[in-house]
Amino acid sequence: MSVVNVRYGLYPGERLMVTAGKKTKKATVVKEYPFHILMDWGKYKSSVNKIDVYTGDVKLARI
Repeated sequence: MSVVNVRYGLYPGERLMVTAGKKTKKATVVKEYPFHILMDWGKYKSSVNKIDVYTGDVKLARI
């Protein structure tokens, strides 16, 4: 089992503050998959890779 393939306990509709570099955005969780998290940013949806969260490139915070 890899370190990335773990559940973060995120549920649909949960709001997160996502920080990548110096950019900070608010997002809503659509669904959590084994290797990525599908996010709704408002006008579009995209995924955040869990490997980026694990390495510290992307930070997640519940709001």
